[in-house]
Amino acid sequence: MPLTSTIKKKIKLAVLDLPMPLLRLVVVARRLVSHPKEVDDAIKAFSPSSACDKDALSRLERAIKADMLRHLITPDEYFLYGFEKKTEVEKDLFVGDMERTVLCSRMYNSNPAGFVYMDKMATYRHFSPFFKREVIEVARESDFEAYCAFADRHAMYMVKPSDASRGNGIRKDAVGPGAEERRHAFQRMLGSAPCVVEELIDQGGEMAALHPQSVNTIRYATFYDGKSISVICCFVKIGRGSSVVDNGGAGGFLAAVDEETGKIVTPGRTELGEIIDVHPDTGVEIVGYQIPAWEELKSVVAELVKVLPEQKYVGWDLAWSGTNGWVLVEGNSGGQFVGPQISKREGIGPIVESTFGRL
Repeated sequence: MPLTSTIKKKIKLAVLDLPMPLLRLVVVARRLVSHPKEVDDAIKAFSPSSACDKDALSRLERAIKADMLRHLITPDEYFLYGFEKKTEVEKDLFVGDMERTVLCSRMYNSNPAGFVYMDKMATYRHFSPFFKREVIEVARESDFEAYCAFADRHAMYMVKPSDASRGNGIRKDAVGPGAEERRHAFQRMLGSAPCVVEELIDQGGEMAALHPQSVNTIRYATFYDGKSISVICCFVKIGRGSSVVDNGGAGGFLAAVDEETGKIVTPGRTELGEIIDVHPDTGVEIVGYQIPAWEELKSVVAELVKVLPEQKYVGWDLAWSGTNGWVLVEGNSGGQFVGPQISKREGIGPIVESTFGRL
């Protein structure tokens, strides 16, 4: 008999309240069971030569699993953060993805506001003044008429599954005026429903220069205690090739941005460890690139945090529009910490400890 959502939530809350040593064991054990090949896959991707030496492979596997337990990192993070050459003190500065999951889960599982960000249409309803573009939902057959009216105004648009993350399932689509063509496009969307259909962002030239095919966004993550804003991290996501999305998990790369000046301060890095000094498609030099209207972006964020202040932590994704200035793409109540830590090659433990509190 399948568990109800209420029972699942109670189980999650019970797990999150476990004593710390037991919580660490449970979290890592669940990860290893749900991703049984993850350690092997990480070694093949980042240290393929180790697979040729059984003793070296065994030592590496033990080291990865030990650090997964001590620091709640994933196997990929072991390599991306250079743990093989770091002391325990240095490792402690990094916030592993499993620790991030627990910290964020504690926050949004005890606070309904956090779940707003997990539904793209719910996010739009709460933050529509900051989107500055039209967004509709396609969830059922009865949405066809509204979709056709939207298509009359926007022949090209973005389609995003409502619960998608890391750019998964997002695509740019176009449709003509023909009834059969529109019916076909609509049925395709119903196949991944519920989804949102968004008017395209007219990316301004300053950000399009980095990569014109994708909308290159700023992740500006904040912790708001109701009085002051702490910046957890700040980085730019840049697309590559023909991709229409900028996410690191979808082929793009990340680079740290100075939170005061808006200038890119590190080379780009991919989630496979590749370092990018010059964009391979556009020839733009990454370090030193100035993000436009930075003070305006910070002003927008200062207003965003006040809409649902109950959710203290949010990773805001913002895009630069040529006609509307900075616009909201989405908010993430469980936004990852991998981006800033791989781009700067340093941990964000101190700022997380002073806001969330470390495990």
